Amino acid sequence: MATFDKRHDPIRLLWRRLGLLALLVLVLMGISGEWNVFKKERESRALRDQAELQVTNLSAQETQLSADIAKLETDRGKEEALREQYAVGRKGEGLIIIVEPVKPEPIEATSTFRTWVRKFLPFW
Repeated sequence: MATFDKRHDPIRLLWRRLGLLALLVLVLMGISGEWNVFKKERESRALRDQAELQVTNLSAQETQLSADIAKLETDRGKEEALREQYAVGRKGEGLIIIVEPVKPEPIEATSTFRTWVRKFLPFW
């Protein structure tokens, strides 16, 4: 009977309940910590995917820029770049011929005395 009384002692029951409550609080804190770690891992995975995508885009840009630089080192590439920049010719056009505008013939004064005489007296 003495062991039964020790088990049901109110002070001892209070300490057990406080211990269980403290254990429950510790478990909840551990779960909370694990949940925060899980969220951070998920965010870091998304950031890593973004970074990998940026690296892929940058390497593609680097390849394109290297090709453009190699193209600009040739005379044909320089000419094409100038045509595009100053809108001199169409894209893909191979030959540009620049034609000088036709100069109009000078207009003679038709109302002079000499032209009037020639008109009516052609033998003069």
